[in-house]
Amino acid sequence: MTEFDPHSTNAGKDKDLDGIIRPQGLEDFTGQREIVSNLNIYVKAAKMRGEALDHVLFHG
Repeated sequence: MTEFDPHSTNAGKDKDLDGIIRPQGLEDFTGQREIVSNLNIYVKAAKMRGEALDHVLFHG
């Protein structure tokens, strides 16, 4: 079994993939239109209050 080496050359590749794999905005989420719409409302309301959005758990 090989140990994880944080200094290996593959460490930077994972960060490069984050921009491709992770959604950059709500419009990047597919399906679940009602849930995305509700999430958009939560984000806008938190911004209007000048507060951070409470923790949100995504599943599925």
